[in-house]
Amino acid sequence: MKKIIDIIFPMYANHSDNKVLRRKLNAGEDNESRSLLRHIENAEAINSDILKRQYDDTFRMKDKLEDKAKINVIGITIAITLIMGASGVLNTISEKFPIPVLQWLAFVLLAVAVIYLLIAGVIVVKVLIDENIVYTVSLNSFASGEAALRSDYDKCIVQNRTQNLIRNNSVYSSYECIRNALVCLFIILLLSTIPIEFQKNNTTKSSVHDQYSFTFASETIPYLKTHDVQPVVEDAILNAVKSGSISANSNDVIGIIDGTNNLFIKFNLSKETITVMMIETYSIP
Repeated sequence: MKKIIDIIFPMYANHSDNKVLRRKLNAGEDNESRSLLRHIENAEAINSDILKRQYDDTFRMKDKLEDKAKINVIGITIAITLIMGASGVLNTISEKFPIPVLQWLAFVLLAVAVIYLLIAGVIVVKVLIDENIVYTVSLNSFASGEAALRSDYDKCIVQNRTQNLIRNNSVYSSYECIRNALVCLFIILLLSTIPIEFQKNNTTKSSVHDQYSFTFASETIPYLKTHDVQPVVEDAILNAVKSGSISANSNDVIGIIDGTNNLFIKFNLSKETITVMMIETYSIP
């Protein structure tokens, strides 16, 4: 369970791990973790020149980690800029899937992707600003002799390595946030490119309804006042037109029967206007 939480919330694991490392950095001078030589046999054989090379390596590692952080900042900036123009993708999903759950899912995934990228950006910016800490050898150590210089190099190497671990954790956490954002974006892209149309029938129905307007002759008004059948009449005529049983180009007076509601309907179809001329109720003996 903890592993799943760390995958979904990498920034939390980064905060916890770095908190432990900072506690080590802030520990007292007598802390054994601040000494490399204390854990090496024949440490006296290691002179200050060897330690200086190790000391310089910590600065090179710092520069590499900060370069990675800068690359992350540039990539995140570009990604967020592109995502801000992704409204077209959401429109495509809304048109393709007339299902509120899927539409909201796409919106939430896009929002989560943006949040992940913003968090990743904040983390790497902190690497460049808040974590821009180095530990240097004191000038007094150079004047105090070989033993003091070795001890100071030893302490600074451990401190700089610990600080580099903090930088590395943050950069890695940033990569994990970017990874999670890409997963969200991939799901959105998959939804927008799936070759499925769920609302084809609804679209056809809507297009038929939108294509025609209705007018009712004066002879039909008394019947409509006493019978609430206007929607029924309109649907019966449109269904007849949509089924193809009536030519949309016909200008003749047409009569149809709505067997469900026992109505006989007479109308005229002229271009985009349907004129209902008569509505009568019939009974079956």
